[in-house]
Amino acid sequence: MKILAFFGGARKKGNTMAMLNYMLDNLEGEKEVINCYSLKVTSCTDCRYCYTHPECAIKDGMVDIYRKVKEADIIIFAAPIYFFGTPGPLKVIMDRFQVSWASILRGDKPEKHTKKGAILMSGGSPLFKTQFTAGLLEMSEALNVYNAEKMGQVLMDDADKVENLDQRPEIKEEIVKLAALLK
Repeated sequence: MKILAFFGGARKKGNTMAMLNYMLDNLEGEKEVINCYSLKVTSCTDCRYCYTHPECAIKDGMVDIYRKVKEADIIIFAAPIYFFGTPGPLKVIMDRFQVSWASILRGDKPEKHTKKGAILMSGGSPLFKTQFTAGLLEMSEALNVYNAEKMGQVLMDDADKVENLDQRPEIKEEIVKLAALLK
């Protein structure tokens, strides 16, 4: 089983990475984490090349990512919430999957999901009703576009007060349950 995780956080030792590492520790298979902040990927230019071709006209760091996503059995998004949404580097990558969305127009989209997906998110503030709404919607729809069935999500609020994931055993428990659904 090939597991591809997109880490959308700037803090390599922060809570979101701790959540992702704990998830990966509970999964078996070939694992790869793509740090979105370290990639050389430009924004989608809406040139619409992908409307008639199953590839992007821009040849940059995404070329390798497209291949990895195609080969993956499981896709995981792990990101903190930055002002209610997905951090910019991850959003740029999700936008570049216009190629996958355009498969609807090209007529080559698979009829059913062929992958499984999961979302891990952290938010610094105490929980409020819409804290994760926008980011969760973005990532959920991106999984769908990538042809992955979202098996669930784990959302950790009040993360600014968390120094170690062991302080939030309920989050660890949710991650273990979600990992079981991905197997």
